[in-house]
Amino acid sequence: MEENKQAVQKQFTQTGTSYRKSTIHASGSDLTWISELAGSPMLALDVATGAGHTAFTLSSIANRVVGMDLTERMLQIAEEGARQRKLTNITWFQGDAEAIPFPDKLFDLVTCRIAAHHFPHPERAFFEFRRVLVPGGKCIFIDNYAPSEPGANLLINEVERLRDPSHFYAWTKNEWQEYIAAGGLTSISLQHEWTNTVELEDWFRRADTPLASRSEVRRLLSTSSPTLQRLFDFDLVSPAPYLLLHKGLWTAQRPL
Repeated sequence: MEENKQAVQKQFTQTGTSYRKSTIHASGSDLTWISELAGSPMLALDVATGAGHTAFTLSSIANRVVGMDLTERMLQIAEEGARQRKLTNITWFQGDAEAIPFPDKLFDLVTCRIAAHHFPHPERAFFEFRRVLVPGGKCIFIDNYAPSEPGANLLINEVERLRDPSHFYAWTKNEWQEYIAAGGLTSISLQHEWTNTVELEDWFRRADTPLASRSEVRRLLSTSSPTLQRLFDFDLVSPAPYLLLHKGLWTAQRPL
């Protein structure tokens, strides 16, 4: 297994329980948007399901849902959450987003929410999404993106990797769209873009970020340009500094 994927398994085995109640993951308008955009699929696949929040949402609109994740511990947490909610139409399966262990043309809907920035080869993942979709099937993709302003992508990705070593890359909106297209999906549309505010200390705690890495993140943000500080809404003098994360939701489909 590739080094980055081993890092993902290590990171989320250690920190998985913190994602069960994470506000960004457990709630948000993007879960509502998924419900509105998904239609009524017979069979849906949630890739890199994490603590299962997207799969829980899909369970109310799909006949059957498969929640898939690379990390066994995350699947245990998701299954516990489904039992607590008395959801009986979700199956949990361990698998790699870049080599999905299901046959071609199986799912009516594939979702992937706040996860692909961990994928070392996103084009492979999008190819797999297309492969397992039925012709005309829909993909709903949500993730962080790096703003296009000069220096923003370098700053936010360095900050993200210091905070969580399993982070691979948050691409720009255009780059994400290019990866989606490279996977063979069509009718690509950026449906929503928004920001989430994260309080730095809470963000660090969720990832169990080492103290030295926390200090380096603060140093990087404090010494960045005023333009970048405004872009990420970082306040140098705040006793509880926070950061803006930029996010997008795209839809695409497998050609007929």
